[in-house]
Amino acid sequence: MGSLMLAVELNWIGKLIYQYLYGWVSGWVTNNEVIGGFAVTVILFTIFLKTLTLPLDIWQKQITRKNSKKSLLMKDDLEKAKKLCGDNREMMMIKQRELNKKYKYSPLSACLPSIVTLVVFMVVLTGFNSAVRYHNYTVFADLTDVYETTYVATINEYLEADGNSTATEDQSNNATLAAEGAVLEAYKPERFLLTVNIFMPDTMKLPIPTIKEFTGTSLGDLRIEGIDSNEYTKVMKPIIDKYNTKENGKKAQNGWFILPILAVVLSLISAKFMKPPEQIAQISQTEEQKQKAQSQAKMMQYLMPIMMGIFPMFYSTAFALYMVVSSMLATLLNLVFNTYAKHADAKERQIMMSTTLK
Repeated sequence: MGSLMLAVELNWIGKLIYQYLYGWVSGWVTNNEVIGGFAVTVILFTIFLKTLTLPLDIWQKQITRKNSKKSLLMKDDLEKAKKLCGDNREMMMIKQRELNKKYKYSPLSACLPSIVTLVVFMVVLTGFNSAVRYHNYTVFADLTDVYETTYVATINEYLEADGNSTATEDQSNNATLAAEGAVLEAYKPERFLLTVNIFMPDTMKLPIPTIKEFTGTSLGDLRIEGIDSNEYTKVMKPIIDKYNTKENGKKAQNGWFILPILAVVLSLISAKFMKPPEQIAQISQTEEQKQKAQSQAKMMQYLMPIMMGIFPMFYSTAFALYMVVSSMLATLLNLVFNTYAKHADAKERQIMMSTTLK
């Protein structure tokens, strides 16, 4: 690895993903045309993280389930309180607080798990960005070493054979071709299905980052400063020529939006399985306010999955893969939990009915 690597560092989650997990996976996974080592790393990391946060997910679902039950128990008392208070909004609010306290109902009880989930999402996002930035820079640093070593070795061979102290223009051109060939042979793309480079977005982006993408702001915080544009263009030219251009001369694209679309679809399916916490209508609310709250809740149910599909389009395919695998595991968990909750509710009703009959 070249001295250029001193300029880029990994954050702690990036180290976990790239240095430790990817370093371990690279020892036993061989890259091929279908899936590379980093894709395996992402899948294993997602499973590990989901297992780690499983108690939090179950806690959130239990809170949602309890709130739903409490809302049913409070329904009759809320209607009575509303009739008793009439148009006295101040008394309505007092009665609402009394009923919430009586039934131990807290409309904000499910917020803490959601906040923790959001924090985990942002931490993972920065971790993947750090790992991708580090990898792109590692590739450039390693290929720079390959290029310079091959170029110098080829020039020295010419000088030793001819006994000259300076290479001719033809010899310099041949050394350049040899260096480019060595770079092309040394570069091994990390693929995932139809995506050429897992470290670039699964969109119409070019598979190999150009100097503008490498040092600019088009990849968000993936920007790497202090890179000489001429040096980058010189070293990466053979790879850019091969992977960023089709046979017909048109620009190639890294992916086909498969993972972003899957992320949206799986998020919608997961949202269907995961019923949002049922909020008890405040007795002081007007009908217009109730309808507005219901419309906002319905909009959020579809807005979040769409956002889950937008994020992967601006970040690496690796992060998109994380989101897809995470959504798949979440859907599976929701299905299992809903099945358990359905049987548990049926058993509770059966016990209640048998107790009542006695």
